[in-house]
Amino acid sequence: MNSSEPESITLPDGRTLAFATYGDRNGAPLLFHHGTPGSSRLGALLSASAHDHGVRVIAPSRPGYGRSDPHPDGTFETWAADCRALADTLGLESFAVAGFSGGGPYALAVAADHPDRITDVGVIGGPVPDHDESPFGSLVRFPHLLGAVFRVSALVARLRGDRVVVDQLTDRSVDDEIARIVGRDFRTGLSNGSSGAVRESRTIASDWSLPLPDADAVDLTVWHGAEDENVPIGPVRATYEDRTAIDLEEVDDDHLGTLCRVRDAVVEPSA
Repeated sequence: MNSSEPESITLPDGRTLAFATYGDRNGAPLLFHHGTPGSSRLGALLSASAHDHGVRVIAPSRPGYGRSDPHPDGTFETWAADCRALADTLGLESFAVAGFSGGGPYALAVAADHPDRITDVGVIGGPVPDHDESPFGSLVRFPHLLGAVFRVSALVARLRGDRVVVDQLTDRSVDDEIARIVGRDFRTGLSNGSSGAVRESRTIASDWSLPLPDADAVDLTVWHGAEDENVPIGPVRATYEDRTAIDLEEVDDDHLGTLCRVRDAVVEPSA
């Protein structure tokens, strides 16, 4: 697996933003957004496909995850600004974006705010505003309790191993390498606290608007599992069915299974 240990940049407001690089370091750039919770480590799932297609996957950890400093007032818009700063620092004139699960809306926000620099957009298993109730139920109204739940989950993952994390994302059998990546991603995301996971979980559970980019400016593909129990497909179909410019591809799989199945398709438009 061609990958890097996390690097970091200093953002204009002084915060640290961590990221990792996978695939072909000289290839066409793709900014990949991890789920909620998660970290730059999830980008390793795309590493082999990216290398085969000549794509450079740049996977940042959003604020409050891993080594990225928290942003207590972070929004979709502030994240788009963070990504512009990352792209500027790395000298990226244009790049594709993709996001898995809770990272989907954040990838869309980057595309919506910077359409002049975006080549393609992909969303895999991403939530929509009219999704079913949050899996955390009423806990989203109590950030301290929600944070405690995430901290306990991280402890359980450390004690019981990667398969505990995988079992929350798929009913399928996955190989040891995928399990290792997913488990490490989860643990790294919560390694310095749960502020990012709490903030994003509350955002997705609130009344929010999907930050869709201009359909005339960028190509947008949405891959979603027909058997996804983490983000049921019904509201996703309802959101995109009248948006003919958006390509909704239903996959006969569940949440993590869909990401594993479409890895080549996610990186191909960037090549």
